[in-house]
Amino acid sequence: MKISNIKIITLTILLMFINGCSLAQPKVDQDSILTTLQKYDPSLKRNHFISTSVDLNDDKCADSIVLMNKNSRYCGKRGCVMLVMVCQDNELKPIGKVSYVSPIVSLSKQKTLGFKNIDVVVRPKGVAPYQATLQYNGKAYPTSALFAKPIDKRLLDRILFKTK
Repeated sequence: MKISNIKIITLTILLMFINGCSLAQPKVDQDSILTTLQKYDPSLKRNHFISTSVDLNDDKCADSIVLMNKNSRYCGKRGCVMLVMVCQDNELKPIGKVSYVSPIVSLSKQKTLGFKNIDVVVRPKGVAPYQATLQYNGKAYPTSALFAKPIDKRLLDRILFKTK
């Protein structure tokens, strides 16, 4: 009976790794993200952001995109700061702090250097708003949505945020 249980456990663990699911994935719920964010800014509270879980690089490990809101000090007239965090070594690590992001954000079907592009609406001063795509450069996403590549239409994978 004990040998049979050991075989089942071993087979379950093996199947999880074959499917690309690591046993040590970071949590991407709001409280865990808040804890991660407070390492950088202890004054942040749960009502200062919205977040969603994504898989940016198809490694089957949950990454997270966090969009600060007007309750935080990370918003201005032309948008808010968006943080891109990737699953690495059993925790979420920031690979992008993008400013001037309007609250319309989607995940693109297109990739750059193995990471999915993130499409945003940009609202530059004195110019009509336009759609742009944030592309991974091998180390990070752009530091500002104003540096993003303009696009005519989105190749939408899914909408991440759409708020007023």
